Amino acid sequence: MLNFEAKEPLFHALGREVHQTTSSSVPSTTHELRRIPTHLTNYKICARSHDKFKFFTGLSVDNFQALFDFLGGDDTIKRLKMKYTQRTPRKFYTEAKMTSEDKLFMFLLRLRRGYPIADLAHIFGVSKEYCSRVLYMMLRYLCIKFEALSKHMFISAKAQEHKKPKPFKPFKNLRIIIDGFELNLETPSNFQQQGNTYSDYKAHNTVRFILGISCYGGIIFVSPGFEGNMSEKKALAESGFFDMLENGDVVMCDRGFEINNELLRRGVEVLKPPSLGGRKKFTPEEEILTRAIASARIYVEHAVRLVKANRLLRFTIPMSMIPTISDYTYVAGFLANFGTKTFQSKKMKKKGKRN
Repeated sequence: MLNFEAKEPLFHALGREVHQTTSSSVPSTTHELRRIPTHLTNYKICARSHDKFKFFTGLSVDNFQALFDFLGGDDTIKRLKMKYTQRTPRKFYTEAKMTSEDKLFMFLLRLRRGYPIADLAHIFGVSKEYCSRVLYMMLRYLCIKFEALSKHMFISAKAQEHKKPKPFKPFKNLRIIIDGFELNLETPSNFQQQGNTYSDYKAHNTVRFILGISCYGGIIFVSPGFEGNMSEKKALAESGFFDMLENGDVVMCDRGFEINNELLRRGVEVLKPPSLGGRKKFTPEEEILTRAIASARIYVEHAVRLVKANRLLRFTIPMSMIPTISDYTYVAGFLANFGTKTFQSKKMKKKGKRN
């Protein structure tokens, strides 16, 4: 499990509205005993406070509902199968111990706040085994749904010319702005894995990811996780990123991405901040370009921070999470698109000032 705790004790943070019983209100019948809730909180309780809901899930109540509907709602989620066996390959669901909303809510608590599975099982009044199955089921289903949209999310450079935000207007045919980030990993016991995951930049064992945004600020690409010792060029090649680009596209990245040759072979231009190359100072044109690129790259750095805002990914990743860390990071990236818009229209800005 992750070696950190929530800032506020779980009982106080999530259980303020727990149904408490006293000696004077002990049920006298079996029927009344069944009515006592076994959970400390659930979706309906937490959704009463929009601020608390945003804190615990990273989403507003409205955006949660939009995500829930996108996943197919109750009719789909309740039919998802948590465990496959040879005896029941066609049996798609069993009697639910949790509502569909609570299953999604619990997954978001796990990702956003990083609560251990034992804590979540106690909060929702289910066993650890059942909790683990629900979390894995929701993780895989979210991945499948987002992956189905990946080609549509990877918007063309031509389509992005329409109402392009001001920071990106100087760059014609710009399709994607990419940046790399690393998540700290627990030191593997295997000596070879220690070397493969060790990052000289971080001086730690890490998992490496590449993230990309469109000119509108939305996250449109999240690579699988790679060993921290792997270069950005190899990570991009193995993730299939180069094959997603088209002739004439422009890719903006940092100086550390040595991908010029790979992109030029595909007719793709690389846009990086100028390098001094032994000179004492930049030319006036290079200074203007450097500032323009820096102003644009702020938004991909902001996108990386949004992913790392999830506490499950913020601290050292245990080795037990290696099989699922790529999926969790992928989902965290695309869930960030359900948040506040990076660029607001002039009408929305005026409305905000009036309020």
